[in-house]
Amino acid sequence: MTTRIRPRRRHAVAGLMAAALLAAGATGSAQAADPLVLDHGHIDAFHVAVEDGALVLDLAEDVTGSHVRHAPEDVLLHVKEDAWIDDIPEEYPGAPAGYVLPLTQDPNLVWPGWDTNGVAGSGYTDVEIDISSVEGPGEVFLYTLTGFGTVTSLLEDGGHQLPGTLREETPSHTHAQWTFTEAGTYTLTAEATATNPGSGESLTSQAATYTFAVGERQEPDPEPTALSVEGLGDHYHTGDAVELTAVPNAPTELDHYHWYSRDSADAEWEAAEGGDGDTYTGTAEVDGQQLKAELLDEDHEVVAASEPVTIHIDDHGGEDSGGSGDDAGGAAGGSDSGAQGGSSDGGDATSGGGSASGDGTTGGGSAAGGASGGGSSAGGSSTGGDDEPVCLPVEEEREVPAEPGEALVLDHGHIDAFNVLTEGGDLILNLKEDVTGSHVTHAPEDVVLHVKPEAFTEEIPEGYPGAPAGYLLPLTQDPNLIWPGWDTNGVAGSGYTDVEIDITSVEGPGEVYLYTTNTFGGAVPILEGGDLELPGTVREESPAHTHAQWTFTEAGTYTLTAAATATDPDSGESLTSDAATYTFAVGDAPSGLAAQGGTTTETVTVGKTADGEDCTLPDAQLGGRDGNLASTGNGVPPLLVGGAGAALLATGATAFVFARRRLAARA
Repeated sequence: MTTRIRPRRRHAVAGLMAAALLAAGATGSAQAADPLVLDHGHIDAFHVAVEDGALVLDLAEDVTGSHVRHAPEDVLLHVKEDAWIDDIPEEYPGAPAGYVLPLTQDPNLVWPGWDTNGVAGSGYTDVEIDISSVEGPGEVFLYTLTGFGTVTSLLEDGGHQLPGTLREETPSHTHAQWTFTEAGTYTLTAEATATNPGSGESLTSQAATYTFAVGERQEPDPEPTALSVEGLGDHYHTGDAVELTAVPNAPTELDHYHWYSRDSADAEWEAAEGGDGDTYTGTAEVDGQQLKAELLDEDHEVVAASEPVTIHIDDHGGEDSGGSGDDAGGAAGGSDSGAQGGSSDGGDATSGGGSASGDGTTGGGSAAGGASGGGSSAGGSSTGGDDEPVCLPVEEEREVPAEPGEALVLDHGHIDAFNVLTEGGDLILNLKEDVTGSHVTHAPEDVVLHVKPEAFTEEIPEGYPGAPAGYLLPLTQDPNLIWPGWDTNGVAGSGYTDVEIDITSVEGPGEVYLYTTNTFGGAVPILEGGDLELPGTVREESPAHTHAQWTFTEAGTYTLTAAATATDPDSGESLTSDAATYTFAVGDAPSGLAAQGGTTTETVTVGKTADGEDCTLPDAQLGGRDGNLASTGNGVPPLLVGGAGAALLATGATAFVFARRRLAARA
């Protein structure tokens, strides 16, 4: 692949932002005046979700944060000049040359795709994204590649060129290869329809406009928004020359100015004689006269204006005398004011201090009395006749090891097998999937990834890992197979943005290969060191969401051990996750599944005093098997009534909330 910057095309996209605004406005859904410009990173351009019974089509991106959503009209997708390829093979759309956004992520370019996982669980799971119109200087192609570089249509009509309709019959997350044949601004109009396959009922989103700026993007020169007037004197004598200059707050080629004057702040503005372009020349005749300037564009519309300036005329007493008198007056006024202010402040401070002291003494005495009363009350309710604390039963929930159970088996759908995030100052490595819901996370040990027999490929070309045959999980999603990848966007904003996922060991009956393909086919290493076979290390220097091509050479069970390390590129400090074990069952349906780990909760009866201290319950107060009291149906033991019971109830509630929070943190 050859990439180059083409100076001969740069002129075609000068002022691209302004062109984008005009083009989008012409479609009836105007681009935001100051859109967010995205020129790299993971972007779900067509993000579809069911929310409050309505279908929403918007844009989600992992550039400014993690899964940040925007109205499409508020975003400009910039396809940089670096996307230009001048030797697109003849059998690929857009040949012989064009701007190509590859199927696999190039961190230097935008990586737009679509995500319909937001409809999971709604019933409206069959989604069509109808790109109904494309306006721009060239053609736009959208397609995918099979495992070995074969061009494959993603559009309902089997074509490769937009407009067209994308369809996802089940919730999916998909990326594609895009080609724009010419530089310039393109606007795409789209809407989504989601259908319930059981009832046939449908929801349709609002129409949305997407803007792509292709090629080198030059920011338009800022237009002036205000004028300042320079050259104004402190005061004038009658007949003095007045020379003023209007200065824009931004460079501009506009040179059409109007000057206006009025004799007082209450008078009407009139065109001023003496205005010539950005300068004004006149004579001081009226004390209090005001002047202002305006800058007009080619359509004679005002684009910038100044605040009025006022001409002050002083013909009495002379300049020096007037200044001396003003200074003396100001000093006298300041002295009187300062003395009065100091006296007033001193009085207030004295008064306020005395009041605060009195209030503090009163408050202290009252607080002490309250404490004394509190101690008397606690003592009365927590001691028996022999001054021994009363031990009362309290039900509370405690964590205990979970009973072994079968692991969750995933045999299709979008899976971020290596999901890396920071949480509470720690680095977490878990598994995230969009099969049982949207962005559901699990401990990797609780999941078995089933590579079904349908993944077996009998004719792997010689240049690809695993040849001549093996179980292949392709780079692009096959809805009948699992689509495992990794996601490090969970570290965005933490500072620890350089992530290594180290797959330290692989155990199984055959080899496991992990790689990607280039823009027009051919295996490309993604492991550190250029290897194609696991074990190995995947590195994402900035937050990314990536999928790859997997090949397992033999049927059977494979276990992969992995850990993640995230580094702050500025400080060099690192965080490392716990090690995790991943299980792939390749071929026939798995049996002898691994047990789920983790913890669960159970309700136990314990002894507590009124102040929450542990104590031993008398045998007479134990009930039920293993000393558990019969439940009242609300988790409160029947003995807890009255004052001491209320105190213990509060203690038990705190323990319950604590246990729940601890469980939630581990989920």
